Parts: sequence; C-alpha cells; structure tokens
Amino acid sequence: MQRAGRVFAALVVLVALMVVLWHIHPHTGSTAGRAGRGVERAATESASWHLAAPGQAYSYNFDLMARVISAEAKGEPYVGQVAVGAVILNRTQHPHFPKTIPGVIFEPDAFTAVSQGTIWLPPTSSSLRAAQDALAGWDPTGGAVYYYNPSKATNWWVATRRFLVQIGDHIFLR
Repeated sequence: MQRAGRVFAALVVLVALMVVLWHIHPHTGSTAGRAGRGVERAATESASWHLAAPGQAYSYNFDLMARVISAEAKGEPYVGQVAVGAVILNRTQHPHFPKTIPGVIFEPDAFTAVSQGTIWLPPTSSSLRAAQDALAGWDPTGGAVYYYNPSKATNWWVATRRFLVQIGDHIFLR
C-alpha cells in the first residue's frame, strides 16, 4: 500500500511539472515545431525569459511589449493599445508581479497571447507606436494592473478588483 502511495505521489509531481513547463513554453500552435525541440532547448528558452534584468536592452522589452499589445489589443482604439502596454509596466512596479517586462509577460497564464502563441506573430505598426508611448510613460489607465474583455472573460475574480476605466472593449482594474 505504501508503494502505491509513493507511485501516486511521484505521478502527481510529474504531472504538475509538465503543466508548469507547458505554461511557460512558447506555443506556436504547430505540434511539428514543438516535436523537434529537445527538453534542454525548451528549458533554456524559458529560463532566458526569467533571467531578463531590469536594465535589459530597450529593444528586447520594446519588441515583447509590442507583440503582446498587437495580439491582446487587436481591433482596440489606439489609446486602448497603449493601455495594455501600461498594464505591463504597472505590473513591474507592483509587489505581486515580476519586476521585469519579460517576467510579467511570460508569467504563466498572465496573457492569452502567450498562452495561445499569438505573441510570436509580427507586431502591427500601431502596436509598435503604442509600446513606445507606454514605455515613454503614458498610462491612460490610471495605474491598472489588470484588464479584461467582458464579452470574452468569464473569471469570477474580476468582481473582486477595483474598476478604473473602460477603454474600447477592455475594462481596466486595480
């Protein structure tokens, strides 16, 4: 009976590890692209996201933000695109989030664009401008650290957050 318990515990740990790795690995939507990657390469890629220092190259942070903005705020007004970038930056200053832009962006389940792999699509020209404006300090949200689209999101936790502003289809919260 003890052996069965140990096997079960080991299986639970293995499944938990696989779930964590699944959420931090960039999904391209193509199983062919993932099948050729070794475990070592995937671990190196995901580790590099979390090793990004606060003084990391502006272009890397800029590119990541523009990609998230492009994927998360496609079809939103320009100010809404800047607002998504501002949320990323606001999270770096909040005690409950990672302190770097890549850390915030690649935090498991933080952004649908990362979970679904759309972050790897080329950013739009407006998202490039929006990332630049957000990095320059424009925050149309007034300090939001969360946002959601009420026609898409179904999480109960949004009711526990303080409403700040609605821009386009997104509601921004603190």
